[in-house]
Amino acid sequence: MFQPASLKGDSPTPIDETIRKRFFFLYCGIILLSFIPLSFFEYLYCFFLWNQTQIWYFFLFLPLNIMFLIYLLQFSAIFFSFLILKIINLIHEPKEGIFKRDVQDKDYFFWNLRNIVKKWPLFIIATNPFPWFKNRFTLRFFGVRIGKKCICDNSWISSEFVSIGKNCIIGTSCMIFSFGIEAESFIIKKIIIENNVTLGAKCMLLPGTIMKENAKLSAYSSTKYDDILHENLVYSGIPAEVKGDKK
Repeated sequence: MFQPASLKGDSPTPIDETIRKRFFFLYCGIILLSFIPLSFFEYLYCFFLWNQTQIWYFFLFLPLNIMFLIYLLQFSAIFFSFLILKIINLIHEPKEGIFKRDVQDKDYFFWNLRNIVKKWPLFIIATNPFPWFKNRFTLRFFGVRIGKKCICDNSWISSEFVSIGKNCIIGTSCMIFSFGIEAESFIIKKIIIENNVTLGAKCMLLPGTIMKENAKLSAYSSTKYDDILHENLVYSGIPAEVKGDKK
């Protein structure tokens, strides 16, 4: 699997450059919409506190005001992106399969369009001082399932077609790809990680991977397309192979 230069792979939402340019104004529109609640709140804050009798309260609450504005911007970005994404999914429902890497292909086109819509909230939330806010909160709005008591805060997770069960540990810099590029083919397949699974640091899961309950993948290992890692087994290597039973 490789990712062509036309796709930017710095986030869970890479975008084909030809589509990025075409929908630049949509991206800017989402940014502007996310600033509307923030602007309204700041207007009220200044209106009620910027006067001779309340000026001390204005400066007293200024640090809280700034913190609130940051979170309000992030929640607004999620909210407006979520609404637009719902409309796009009604027009063309996301689906798994192997498609042509061509903007004329509807599935490839709408995959990129969905990524454009999700790009701003995922970017702005990456600045959040609480890393769990991105993977364990924001991605859920875009359809990623993450179970309770999971550790996945410092991993790279695709923003759709991923299901992670309960009590999973996903190590630092792991990459979970529900999409792949092979020559002129574009692949979307769901990744399923069941309960109590452990991934060591810098593991990579390719599209279609299923990790059964209690499976383990050693650090620096990688799966193949449509790989199945069975329950209670330890896997290692590139591609991953069984190394021993869990005792």
